[in-house]
Amino acid sequence: MSELARNNVRTQYSFTRHIACAEGPLQLLLADVDRWPGNLSPRLMSNTKQEMVVAFRDNSRARLRITKIAGGVNRISIEHEAAPETATGVDYEIFWFELFESLQARLMPEQIAVATAPGKVNIYFKVGPLKDDGYHDVASLYLAVDLTETVVGQISTEYSVKVSGSLDDFALLAVPTDESNLVVKVAKQIKGLSGTPEVLKLQLGIDKHVPVAGGMGGGSADAAAALLVSNAMFRTDLGHDQLHDIAAELGADVPFALSGGAAIGTGKGDLLQPIENVKPVHLVIVADQSGLSTPLVYQRLDALRESRGEDPKNLAEPIVDAQLVRALQSGNVYDIADHMNNDLEEATLSLRPDLETRMIAIRQLGALKVMVSGSGPTLLALCGSEAAAKEIAEKLNKLGYNAQAVSGPAGGAELVD
Repeated sequence: MSELARNNVRTQYSFTRHIACAEGPLQLLLADVDRWPGNLSPRLMSNTKQEMVVAFRDNSRARLRITKIAGGVNRISIEHEAAPETATGVDYEIFWFELFESLQARLMPEQIAVATAPGKVNIYFKVGPLKDDGYHDVASLYLAVDLTETVVGQISTEYSVKVSGSLDDFALLAVPTDESNLVVKVAKQIKGLSGTPEVLKLQLGIDKHVPVAGGMGGGSADAAAALLVSNAMFRTDLGHDQLHDIAAELGADVPFALSGGAAIGTGKGDLLQPIENVKPVHLVIVADQSGLSTPLVYQRLDALRESRGEDPKNLAEPIVDAQLVRALQSGNVYDIADHMNNDLEEATLSLRPDLETRMIAIRQLGALKVMVSGSGPTLLALCGSEAAAKEIAEKLNKLGYNAQAVSGPAGGAELVD
């Protein structure tokens, strides 16, 4: 089971599987522990619609959480912690594999492909001169964070999009569910390379956790995950370089969502130079229900530069601060704080001056650096540790803000089922 992770301190199996089937039969089969494979004498300790706890004869326990996500798909998250004082010789990796093989055979679920992709933050964003085509060259330092989007694909006779997730209902309703959604454009593009019959299309489910219109690349993460899902469902067998070329055509942030990690982005942000050996960075993301138009923010930046006597068309080409790269590789959070920058921040704050009050509140709680993420209105706070990030996020939530602790660099888009 390739997605299985083991914790060496106390043997622990932690993994997630996705099954497209009716929720009732799945729960009935999972609760029928007497028919589980092996001779492990499992006992059902508790059972609700969302969670089961099962104990085994060696006193180990497993917690199974079932979540319904978009497209009629059940996400099953399992944490199995083995008793440290026993050594039964049981290979639980094989056990869990056999259990899910048995479920697949008994439920006959629909074939699906599931992929995840990370949201991102720009901890450095330099905007160059205004070009004749109305765009700007930029120099950005992307950091993928462990706030991920999930895309599920199932064969259908029509293209459609269903949406679920942890965002509020208003944000989820703002996500297009017709063919205007970028994931459908992705599916159509991959299908065009596959040679599959015209009647075969995809039903796509998006499970969203990255703020919408918040400068964190949630839509780009959806597109990156949809690339992998479509490639799997249409059996096009495109390689990484081919997928990257398609990603670059879809939008500036899509190639980075495909690769993840940390990278310098130049040009329109799509020319990526990976940064190796970046130490963990702990942040707090503070989302906002109101979106901001990215073109409007750029227009305001050009206007502000003109008001200072600068010529927006005659500026130096943007580059990323090399000292920030060194700080990320050394893990010195104070140096990181000193060199983080976002040229769009002044334009965003001139359009949304209320965000400055929020930024002051976050600083007062102990954040080392607070700035606008991308074109906003999402805010980004650098913290000294994971514990500090969680504490600050908790305090902000108590004050009525929508805050979440995240860490980076996270991995890129990945086919998980």
